[in-house]
Amino acid sequence: MLPKEFIQIVLIEETGDVVKQHAYLSFALMAIGIEFLGKCMLETKPDWHNIKPTEAYNKGAELMSSVDDRYEQIDLKDELRNGFAHTFLPKGKIALSEAKHGTKNFQENSLGQTILVAEEFYRDFVIACKFVQLKKFPEENKMNKPFLRIGG
Repeated sequence: MLPKEFIQIVLIEETGDVVKQHAYLSFALMAIGIEFLGKCMLETKPDWHNIKPTEAYNKGAELMSSVDDRYEQIDLKDELRNGFAHTFLPKGKIALSEAKHGTKNFQENSLGQTILVAEEFYRDFVIACKFVQLKKFPEENKMNKPFLRIGG
């Protein structure tokens, strides 16, 4: 499977299923996915494993900010990704919600936390994914080489 196929199947389709069934878990997948998208966009890095996580995440966060510049106001790496990676909770400056609760992305709750809504965050995440999918990469780039093999 090529990286762009991985983006379509795993980051867009499968994560979309998780958003519908398990919104809370979807934030963990999207937080990790943002870092992956950043790795994709680091064209001068020839392989997947020798890219510093901070560099990759910052590049992925740039993609999210290009979709909606309000993401620049949230430290997605520390508040979302690191929070989930280390305690399976967002850190204290953000709160998570679902559309069914009537909240909107970037609203502030009574505790002064910025709310991220699973469905809206996913919509923006998909836009960032599609940006990477549509980008033309040089033939020798890691984006044009097999990424994942499932099965025998």
